[in-house]
Amino acid sequence: MRVFHTIAEAAPTGRSAVACGFFDGLHIGHAAVIGRAVERAGEAGLTPGVFTFTIHSGHPARKCDNCEIITETKKFHMLEKWGVRLLLSPDFTDFSAMPPEEFVDEVLVRRLGAAVVCCGDDFRFGRDAAGDVPMLKTLCAARGVEVDVVPAVLWGGERVSSTRIRRLLGGGEVDTAGELLGRAFGYDFTVVHGKRLGRTIDSPTINQRFPADFVRLRHGVYAAAARVDGVLRPAVTNIGLRPTVENASAVNSETYIIGFSGDLYGRAVEVRLLRFLRGERKFPSVEELKRQIQADAAASLPVAERYIAEKNGK
Repeated sequence: MRVFHTIAEAAPTGRSAVACGFFDGLHIGHAAVIGRAVERAGEAGLTPGVFTFTIHSGHPARKCDNCEIITETKKFHMLEKWGVRLLLSPDFTDFSAMPPEEFVDEVLVRRLGAAVVCCGDDFRFGRDAAGDVPMLKTLCAARGVEVDVVPAVLWGGERVSSTRIRRLLGGGEVDTAGELLGRAFGYDFTVVHGKRLGRTIDSPTINQRFPADFVRLRHGVYAAAARVDGVLRPAVTNIGLRPTVENASAVNSETYIIGFSGDLYGRAVEVRLLRFLRGERKFPSVEELKRQIQADAAASLPVAERYIAEKNGK
């Protein structure tokens, strides 16, 4: 997959079918739009492409700040896996001042070589989000570009959106969020050193720090699965401030990978949250914390094993 991080460096090698959107969660609604572009590209011998963006230096007024559902690295990996071969992902400030006409001419036509543009029915573009889908159709038609509008995907009678997923994650409803994402919610941050307390209570854990701009999760304990060396393993994860042993200010993910021992420091380990088990709380002693970790592991094990069996069966 060819990846461009600025508009100025993007250069098409041919005509493309381009999916346009922020695609900040890569949920099932986003998958429908991107899948349509890949499908249209295959039908017409075009390059399947995506126009998206980052919000490191600014963000649209209607988009959530400081709440990424998926890291950029994971996002790019998934797009390539879905069949995307051309990706333009500039920072929002690289194009936010463009009038709608300039966005179509400079970004879609010149830089991406779009013959087909696929988008959701709520797509906005151009300075101050002045452009909508009817305007996009008009501008593209005048330039010989087809617009394919993909209807909203509904789940439970309600539109699937990243905002909805963030709300679910903030409430601990990771299983429902996973349905809307089309996959278990997870992250793969680097394992860092903690207080090494887990080793002293026979429950060695891995610690991962959440960036300030990552989605807010309900603090507490989750049934989980962790991928180590390509193998999914049952786990139990605590999200929070570790009040019993540290009472930290930064949100921490602490995962006990059941039955695993090994040095994972400095490695990016994928952790998938499967079900919320209980809220975070402070224990009066380390001994009581030890007993609770083992009880949490026992509660997580059947959930994780069922999930792993389902994934291995596909």
